[in-house]
Amino acid sequence: MKKLLLFLGLCVMSGVQSASAQTWEDAYAVPNMLGDGGLLQPNILDAAGTEYYNFQQHATKICENNSVIPRDRLGFHFDALQTVPVFAANNGGTINRNLQEYRFWFEKTFLDENISVDLILPLYYSTGDSQSQVDPTPTVMDGQFGQLAFGLKALLWEDQDKAYAAGVRVEAPTGPNFTVDLPLIVPDAGFEMDAWYFTPWLGGQWTPGPNWFASAFVSYRLNSGALTNERSNGFPPVDFRQPTYLFADLSIGRWIVQREGQGGITSLAPVLELHYTTTPTAGSENVGGENGTYASGILLGKTDYLNLTAGLNGTYNDAWQFGIGAAMPLRTNPRNGFPLWNTDRTFSWALLANLNYYFR
Repeated sequence: MKKLLLFLGLCVMSGVQSASAQTWEDAYAVPNMLGDGGLLQPNILDAAGTEYYNFQQHATKICENNSVIPRDRLGFHFDALQTVPVFAANNGGTINRNLQEYRFWFEKTFLDENISVDLILPLYYSTGDSQSQVDPTPTVMDGQFGQLAFGLKALLWEDQDKAYAAGVRVEAPTGPNFTVDLPLIVPDAGFEMDAWYFTPWLGGQWTPGPNWFASAFVSYRLNSGALTNERSNGFPPVDFRQPTYLFADLSIGRWIVQREGQGGITSLAPVLELHYTTTPTAGSENVGGENGTYASGILLGKTDYLNLTAGLNGTYNDAWQFGIGAAMPLRTNPRNGFPLWNTDRTFSWALLANLNYYFR
């Protein structure tokens, strides 16, 4: 952690020394990325080897509604994730649900607009944090507050046609714990979700000509340590580790409308985005079969998500930026021995939307 903080400190100093403060035109020239539906980190609970409850842990990815340039803004991001696998049984029965994510942003710049801090408030309509094996519908849905996130962004370099930045995002353990009521066995089984998550990142954006633009992020999501798996039927609690995640995100677009300084729609740009997520370290492969064991590691193993997003971005009155799009997973890869779910996709498709208001 000390090395990470030292690295960010050097990035900040470099940014202050070499980056010029952006103009208003620079600030909205390259649209914020739409993302790809976010990271639905699976936390699968094995109920005695016969039923599997997949609790969705929603993570805010660096690419979602983000820009390389530090900005003063209020923002909103929405994801509607379709056909998310939430339950499976050994008899082949599966249950899928449609989930929604709502994230609210506040970002403020400092030091001549070379540095910014942001705060992200996440609300989700997702699998309920408490499920029951005797419920005829064993995947109750409800609203929940997610992991409060905050971060730092430093502009390292900016000139007329490119900019580079670095930052870090921290997610606090403000989301729910997950439990399953196994009525014939006590106590309830579940996961205590008390880890912190740290995501250092690098980003760049380029405008090689009057019409085309591109942006990219590379980030690595770490966790603070092991979590506790409470098990039933007399089995003692055990610790488990979640996977770490490496992200690579690329967006390319072209302006088809540019009306800077005028009223109404002042820019429009279709975009294509490609998002790759992999797990350099997989989750713990605890032995399954006990009542309520963490089973994501042994059932899913290493995962590789590759998603394609197509969308349209624009600005209104040079103060509002909006975007809408759809994301589609490009990989499936059902794991040998566990064909009930595809390990390399967590949804069938997703609808995405951004909205930002820039203030000074």
